[in-house]
Amino acid sequence: AVDKEPNYFYAPLWIFDVIINGLQFLADVTRSEQLEDAAETGRIGKYYAVEDMLTTDPEEKYGTVTLQEHYNRIAVEGQEYDPYTTMFA
Repeated sequence: AVDKEPNYFYAPLWIFDVIINGLQFLADVTRSEQLEDAAETGRIGKYYAVEDMLTTDPEEKYGTVTLQEHYNRIAVEGQEYDPYTTMFA
């Protein structure tokens, strides 16, 4: 929201491992495909929690232009083709 500080919370990564291993153990014991799928979903969630999605360069992790500033500039100046935006002005 506008003018609000983001609210983040910390969760240690070992929690993922405990949950994933628990689900995998139960899936192996019961031969449950649903528990196997739940364990795989946990693995996917851990991957997205750990890996950088945009860049690995620390200088590029945080931009200086907000999305609103970007759209305001497009509204005033117009825009050619930008492959990173689905909006044409």
